[in-house]
Amino acid sequence: KPTTDVLSFSHVEADDATLATLQLPAGSKVYHFTRLRKVGGKPLALMENWVRDDITDMDEAMLAGEGLYAILRRGGVNFRLANQRIGAVVANDYQASLLETAPGSALVTMERTATDDTGRRVETGHHVYRGDSYSFEMTLVQR
Repeated sequence: KPTTDVLSFSHVEADDATLATLQLPAGSKVYHFTRLRKVGGKPLALMENWVRDDITDMDEAMLAGEGLYAILRRGGVNFRLANQRIGAVVANDYQASLLETAPGSALVTMERTATDDTGRRVETGHHVYRGDSYSFEMTLVQR
């Protein structure tokens, strides 16, 4: 059974990179948070996300109790697509300590930006997963 620990949560003015990624006007605020996902008590993923704040109210307790996408769906988001980039890095000291692995261990990375059915970019995230505990499965379809 997966569980989530919310490590940090803030409601802040978006930096330039987040404004560009989420296609927001200058001065916009976003929810920014970091979570640690565990399965069976074992750390699996360290997830950092930025979510536009004009969809629904969000707080740390909500994120600890349910999934991010469930919260956004309840706020009226109908997800249409997500652009993802998958890669690999070696764990730094911070990541290794939280994921209970050795510094220098292989981690799978994922950067994702999700878009709803109106074309609005809803959230973006940078996640790292333990390389010894995670794999991705995809189906490729010709259009």
